[in-house]
Amino acid sequence: MNPVKKLFYLWLLIVLLMPSQLIAQSSIVSAIKSQRPILYYPYLVERFYQQNGNKLAWIAPDTVKTHAWDAMLLLDCIKQYGLNHDDYHPDLLLYSTLHLLIENGSDKQKATYDILLTDAMIRLINDLHYGKLNPVYTEAKIDASTQFKADAILLLALQSNAFLTCIDEVQPNAKLYVDLQDHMRLLVGQRSGDCYVIPQGVIRKMAINMERLRWISTTGKKAHLTLIVRDGMVINYKDIYHQDMQLERSLYNENQKFNRIFNLNRTSSSKL
Repeated sequence: MNPVKKLFYLWLLIVLLMPSQLIAQSSIVSAIKSQRPILYYPYLVERFYQQNGNKLAWIAPDTVKTHAWDAMLLLDCIKQYGLNHDDYHPDLLLYSTLHLLIENGSDKQKATYDILLTDAMIRLINDLHYGKLNPVYTEAKIDASTQFKADAILLLALQSNAFLTCIDEVQPNAKLYVDLQDHMRLLVGQRSGDCYVIPQGVIRKMAINMERLRWISTTGKKAHLTLIVRDGMVINYKDIYHQDMQLERSLYNENQKFNRIFNLNRTSSSKL
């Protein structure tokens, strides 16, 4: 084919594709604006899409590989991290909706679902790193921060073949936390499937101490732990500050009025 004709057809293809790309980008910007009141991290979500060119990050035809299903499964298995499924837009991020949007759906619907899944994953990354109820690093402070960049981590994870590993690696790497995390996975995963009866009180107490260990990791301060796992054995300590109940209820959204006041730097971590 004549080189001039080749260039002409290439130019024509670009011109034809541009309107749909511009519409998709505009849909993302509009969706962020309309959904802003319910986003946990609106600035980080906005920054995430600015970095990827305001393109859909999750929703694409079946012929295009994305990590949408990986993300949805991860949110479904949130209990293994000692976190609460209700904190990640569960009523809006439905498998049935995702199926429909992959096959069909307006640009607006796709953009809305996409940014909600991004917001949920950014929240998960921050919750795994800082903890949900960090007394120092609140949601507003994290959203405005440029230190730990959950948006950049999510972008890297989406480009990786090891999506789940990228998310897992934001957690504390201290042995106390790793041992507790491994035991939590064992209890809510393998043993729950093997018909073991695991008291919910034990699961919740493990969860609140995983939360405390995230605070310790990110603030550099100390906190009193009331449960650890050593050599596969659960060891309990007295709740000397009488905060386990308040922390548990706040972690599981059972406190109507939550006061983010927990003791830090007043005691060693149970001399562990």
